[in-house]
Amino acid sequence: SYPLCALAVSDERPVSTQSTWGTNPRWSNWRNNMDGLLNYKCGGNYGITGLQSYHWNSREDRRFNIKCCDVSNNGDYAISTVYQTGYVNEYDGKINFKCGYMEVLVGLYSHHDNHKEDRRFKLYCGRIAPADNLKAAKRNSVDWTNWLNDWDRALEFTAPGNSFIVGFDSHHDNHREDRRWKLGTATLDGAICEENGWSAPANGYDDTMDYLCPANHALAGAKSSHHNHHEDRIWWFRCCDLSKSGIYLLKSPLLSSQPNNLDGRLFYECAQDSVISGAFSVHSNSKEDRHWLFYCSQVVKISSYFKEISDVVVSTECPVITSGVVDKKTASMSTDGTNAIRDSNMEIEDCLELSFENQVQWTESTCKSETSAHTKSYTSSVSHEWSVTASATTGIYGVEASLETSYSLALEDSKTTEDTTENSEEQCSENTEVSTTSTTMSNCKICSTTVPSGSCVVLKKVVTYRKITAHCEDFREVSATNIDGSKAEYKDLVIFFKEIGMKSSPYKVGPHTLGYRTEVDMEVAHDHQAACIIDRCGGETGE
Repeated sequence: SYPLCALAVSDERPVSTQSTWGTNPRWSNWRNNMDGLLNYKCGGNYGITGLQSYHWNSREDRRFNIKCCDVSNNGDYAISTVYQTGYVNEYDGKINFKCGYMEVLVGLYSHHDNHKEDRRFKLYCGRIAPADNLKAAKRNSVDWTNWLNDWDRALEFTAPGNSFIVGFDSHHDNHREDRRWKLGTATLDGAICEENGWSAPANGYDDTMDYLCPANHALAGAKSSHHNHHEDRIWWFRCCDLSKSGIYLLKSPLLSSQPNNLDGRLFYECAQDSVISGAFSVHSNSKEDRHWLFYCSQVVKISSYFKEISDVVVSTECPVITSGVVDKKTASMSTDGTNAIRDSNMEIEDCLELSFENQVQWTESTCKSETSAHTKSYTSSVSHEWSVTASATTGIYGVEASLETSYSLALEDSKTTEDTTENSEEQCSENTEVSTTSTTMSNCKICSTTVPSGSCVVLKKVVTYRKITAHCEDFREVSATNIDGSKAEYKDLVIFFKEIGMKSSPYKVGPHTLGYRTEVDMEVAHDHQAACIIDRCGGETGE
């Protein structure tokens, strides 16, 4: 079945148990001022189910009110990712846009132009993924802060690292009509919780607060300031995105059922499989205190992402190249013409050969992940040529000459790994791959000389063999196919890339392709040179 918008809860936030407090049907507050910016997203696994607007002729603009509903279908679905479109209209033009298949509208972004007296819009669309078979994930134990504020003083706290907020602890002072606060934070194994900026004020003095983080976001920070006249605090919050981990999603938020007593202690902590994703609060002017409830969202682990993944080398560059001697081989012969009455000739026609193993080596460090464990096949392939050019010098009798040689090595390697039996333990490995090809360097230069009568001559042919040692970079491209056969988008590939622990920095090649670099070391045959050397009995004479 497809996800349905649960209208029964569209006007009232979901609660964990039946409660008659704080659940009156209501629209949101107005989300923009006249001529001002509109930037709003439904929180949790909520989509837009209604819009309310009024126009002001003197300002030639509108204000907007937005109603959201739960699209999780009682936990069967979750919004996996939220993305922002480009502008969907021109000034004075029409708007005709739909979010894609299995996507819902979750927010609006708009700015007003006073000259055109019109608005342009961007839309936030949320992708819906099945969540009914996902397992709940348990977070680690809670770390509680010390008191974060003094009476009537400002409070500001951001959870450290990749932690998030799971609890609030507070007590009230009737004389000061204020509260002091502690916050509890926790982490999830392997989780990346990417922080957003601070929200707009979540409430006004003496006003009701109803704040919810966006889909798959946990509360990661809170700050507030106290006003002695109103004896109340204005609050701001910041959230962090757990879906950036690539392995976690949050189910729809549930509102706690029992508020704190006015003027009494407040202590609340989400269950161990949940995180705080928002807050609801109502102020009492007679008690100068607030009732508080908190939204908790269950954390679930993603079971699979892709049907197929391809990781292909497209080119290689070798910025660091050195040349060195591998070996030398010598052939020699001598002629003793001491008693000869005429000159004679002598030559070496031997071909001197050296067999050399060209070697290319690269190292891959990866972790087995939920995504890779559930992927049907993973293809890694190399198909290209390395072409390198090196300069070297050779000296004979102190005379140096410049040598420049190009060398090409073709290597083709392709492998596809099918899915295997799952292992619940995460496995990380570092594999060193080595590819070798044999090259025979043969030098058939003929060395010859004239042996004068009355002389003893030794002729030598000395062949020097050189190799190139290069440190190169492979330029690789990753693409993937989703379970439904569609191409995975770049942002989903980035999540996968981080999930498997790759150390390289990814970059965007195209809307469906991720690029990254890996290091390659190679040692290949370079060149060979022959020198003809003449030794006369009793001393060397030259080439």
